[in-house]
Amino acid sequence: MKILKNIILALIILMVALAVIGLLLPRMSNVSRSTVIQAPAEVIFTQVNDLKKNEAWSPWKDPTMKLTYGPVTEGKGAVSSWVSKGMGSGTMTIEESVPYSAINIGLDFGGMGKSKALWTFVPESDGIKVTEVMVNDAGNNPVRRWMNLMSEKWIGPYFEKGLAALKQVSETRAAEVEKEKAAAQLAAAAAAVADSTKAAEAAAAAKPAPAHKKAH
Repeated sequence: MKILKNIILALIILMVALAVIGLLLPRMSNVSRSTVIQAPAEVIFTQVNDLKKNEAWSPWKDPTMKLTYGPVTEGKGAVSSWVSKGMGSGTMTIEESVPYSAINIGLDFGGMGKSKALWTFVPESDGIKVTEVMVNDAGNNPVRRWMNLMSEKWIGPYFEKGLAALKQVSETRAAEVEKEKAAAQLAAAAAAVADSTKAAEAAAAAKPAPAHKKAH
């Protein structure tokens, strides 16, 4: 019995020590990853700003995930929620959306707390530098402060996977847009030639025939 009491006492002391140390750990955590994408900023921005388009590149999805959307799915006020065996449940809301420049997202993980996700899109010589940042405030919760220490290891690889997929989707879409523009230009040029030909034919048809001179 004495051994059991000592074990329980040791566990209590350990838990108290961990809680005290936890309160001394940093309250905030910040995980950031960047990549350069060779696509117009508006193409990349739309993939993030439109929550339904996130499905094409998001690293967080799994086969069990069920997504639902609010009445707004793009830009400020857009909301999506998820339920998943692997990723739990939560809600994301676009709180600010500055076209082709920045997006701020609020993340609510229910009992797991809340976080902020920040996106920036900065033009560079070789493309658009896209940066994704997650900021987590653990408050005075010692458990969440301990978890903050693992944020880089847990979240960083997901960011890298997501940015790689976003790069592929955006660059593919950019190539499609260029093809669509070229096809539209060719169609417009062909239409202009056709209109010009019709106008010339109409003008020729409307021109009076030359009068014949009478023989003396």
